[in-house]
Amino acid sequence: MIEIIGICLALLTGLYVAYPLLQKRQQKVSFASNHRAEEFEARKAEIYAAIKDIDFDFQMGKLSQEDYEQLRSQYKAEAVGLLKHIDQMQGPHKDSSQPQKGKSRSTVKFCHQCGQPLQQSDEFCTACGEKV
Repeated sequence: MIEIIGICLALLTGLYVAYPLLQKRQQKVSFASNHRAEEFEARKAEIYAAIKDIDFDFQMGKLSQEDYEQLRSQYKAEAVGLLKHIDQMQGPHKDSSQPQKGKSRSTVKFCHQCGQPLQQSDEFCTACGEKV
């Protein structure tokens, strides 16, 4: 009697585990686009960190003016290209050149370090952590 109960439990457990595999209508989920977006966001963070490091090294006197300007312009150009590519992946946006209802252009704040739009109540930039 115990053997029959054990066999029944083993069969039920096997069916429970195999049920998702036996379904005919399986949804195929593509993680490629999401994974690619995460790669771009990670690269953007790396570029921002590199720019901050370059700024710090220049302030500490470890980089010459020429090297600083060259490295900073290279990273800024790469960041701009990457941001454009991220915007293209996200699809069409509303025209940001027109002010939104109830908000005037003068009330919009931006981070002076990375250019990220800020809320009026923000004391630190949400993208780079710089004090506003």
